[in-house]
Amino acid sequence: MSRLYASLFYQKQVTEIFSDRSLLIYMTMAEVALAKAQASVGVIPQDAAQSIETICTAQIVDQLDMEALATASEQAGNIAIAFVKQLTAIVKASDEKASRYVHWGATSQDVLDTACILQCRDALDIVEAQLENVHQTALTQAQTHRNQIMIGRTWLQQALPITFGHKLARWASVCKRDLTRIGQMKPRVLTVQLGGAVGSLASLGNHGSAVVTAFSRQLNLTAPVCTWHGERDRIVEMASVLALVVGNLGKMARDWSLMMQTEIGELLEPSGNGRGGSSTMPHKRNPVAAASVLAAANRVPVLMSSLYQGMVQEHERSLGGWQAEWLSLPEVFQLCSGAMERTLGVLDGMQVSPEMMQRNLECTHGLVMAEAVMMALAPKLGRLNAHHLVEYACKRAIKEQRHLKALIGEIEEVRQQFTATQLDDIFRPDCYIGNIQAQIDAVLRQADAVAD
Repeated sequence: MSRLYASLFYQKQVTEIFSDRSLLIYMTMAEVALAKAQASVGVIPQDAAQSIETICTAQIVDQLDMEALATASEQAGNIAIAFVKQLTAIVKASDEKASRYVHWGATSQDVLDTACILQCRDALDIVEAQLENVHQTALTQAQTHRNQIMIGRTWLQQALPITFGHKLARWASVCKRDLTRIGQMKPRVLTVQLGGAVGSLASLGNHGSAVVTAFSRQLNLTAPVCTWHGERDRIVEMASVLALVVGNLGKMARDWSLMMQTEIGELLEPSGNGRGGSSTMPHKRNPVAAASVLAAANRVPVLMSSLYQGMVQEHERSLGGWQAEWLSLPEVFQLCSGAMERTLGVLDGMQVSPEMMQRNLECTHGLVMAEAVMMALAPKLGRLNAHHLVEYACKRAIKEQRHLKALIGEIEEVRQQFTATQLDDIFRPDCYIGNIQAQIDAVLRQADAVAD
């Protein structure tokens, strides 16, 4: 991704986690942890592990020849082979004996998979914190706007009254579900990989299980029950949950971008110098954050397709499926975090227009209250009779360009049942929002219960 386009779609910290330099640091962490784990159970000498740890700091990456790594990786088929050679040479320059035990008993995929899991753990921490911020901001805004009546829309048409707070509460609720998904999957997916050539760890003799346990403790990751070189569900589960998050953010962005349409005008993204402008039309205020979020929501499913297809792997270690993850997984994380950053900015600084919400409620001249009238008449006239009566009145209102309440008030069956004051109340949008306030309260209580 070019730096120019990355500024539109990604988030800097997550992008750095998946950078070349960071990958090599995570791979170094895995190699050091492996040596320390093996020394702890007597597989390699303790002094060799100590020497490897001392030499292999994060700064060792500066001693690696990146150009040579890239060239050698192209020939070898993965980064780890060239990396281990250079790492071993660096250790050997300081401690020849210790260099014999670098990468002891492991295979390339062990190091790359474990480094990938370490990347994912750190990136998940950022995503989870961002999602909690989005969640809390949506909760705050739901409380703030809980009484702001607006029109609810179905099939892109005006339907019935809701409140803006209810829309925000729904957004907060889906964020809470996504937070739960992330929390539940972490122990399951943040798992070390160590199996050797075919998953048997035959190179470690009868110490294989003990080394895996010690390795996982060194890195504070879960120890797998068995090797998972060819079973990629952990990787795909992580990406799938992130894809759900991005899809949910995309739904929010779709809503607020539609609310920003000139003819609707109920909402605006935060303003700023040069934000949302047009190169030719000075009057424009474009939903630029929504564009980035929606682009991510369009892109991530394509990346998920690659990851799902890559699950069908051959035997103990695969050809092609595993390698495809190197391209898709980082971008899923980057797009998710970037979409979160932009969503949070909108939720925190959006400009709400109660006046336009009121105007849009009234623009159909009462038609959006037709169901309310029907349901008020139904107990007295029967639901079907009430439906026919109100439907006929709606058609007249449209044809004659009159307010529905005026026509309804002229119908004798209605006048026999309701006074003019009662009819006024029936046509009040805030009197026909059902249990919306109870739903908002439930979302807020759920958040408070988790906080306690």
